[in-house]
Amino acid sequence: MKYSILIIDDDQAFRKLLELRLKVFLKTIEVTTFDNLASAREYLSTSNQTFDLVLLDEHLPDGRGSKFLAENIFEGLAVLSLSSDDAPEIPGALVQAGAAYFLNKTQVSEPLFKPLVLGIIDRNKLKLQLEKAKIDSAVIETVKTLVGTLRHEINNPLGAVLGAAYLLRTDRGDAEDLKEAAELVESSGKRIKHVLDKLCEAVALESVTKANHKVFHIPGDKPWESEEKKKR
Repeated sequence: MKYSILIIDDDQAFRKLLELRLKVFLKTIEVTTFDNLASAREYLSTSNQTFDLVLLDEHLPDGRGSKFLAENIFEGLAVLSLSSDDAPEIPGALVQAGAAYFLNKTQVSEPLFKPLVLGIIDRNKLKLQLEKAKIDSAVIETVKTLVGTLRHEINNPLGAVLGAAYLLRTDRGDAEDLKEAAELVESSGKRIKHVLDKLCEAVALESVTKANHKVFHIPGDKPWESEEKKKR
C-alpha cells in the first residue's frame, strides 16, 4: 500500500529525516513537500489529493502553522504539528488551533513516533470511510426520493390514461366523449413524459414535501398542454 504524505516545513534536512523515518515502517510512501505556507495553500486550494498523513511545522517563513490550521484547510483530517520550539504554550496553542497531535522535532527519532503516526493514519482512514458511508447513505436517500417523486407525480395522469383507455376500449359514450378520452390519453402521456424528463434532471430540482412525503418539485404547471395550444 502506498501512503500519501504531506510535509510543510522549511528545514530541508528535517524534511529528509522525516521521509527516512517514515520509510522505516510505511515502506512505500509518496511525499509532497512545501517550505512555506503560501505554496501549500495554493496547492491545496486546487488539488483533490487526499493525504493519509499531514505533518505541519509551526514556524515557517511566511507565518505560523497554527494560523494555517485555523483556516480549516485540513478540516476533518488529523494533523501532526511539529516544532523545535520548546516553549510550554506551543503544544496547547497548536491543539487549540486544530492539530490532533503535537511533537517536538527532537522526538521524531524516538520510539513513540511510529505508533503515533500509525494511529493518526488509522484515524484519517476511518474518517474517510465514515465520509464515504455518509455519501452512500445520501445516494440511497436520493434514490428513495426519486422513487417517491415518480410515484406521486405519475399516479394522477396514469389514472386518467387508464380511465380514458377503458372508455375507448368499451366504446361507451358518444363521439365527443371518445374524442375527449383520446385527447386525455395524449395529454396525460405527455405529462408522464415530462415528469420522467425532469426526474433525469433531479439533481437540480428543489425538494418539497407533498402529502407528508419529501419529493422534488417538477417545474412548470402544464407545459405539455401549452405545447398543444400552440399547435392549435
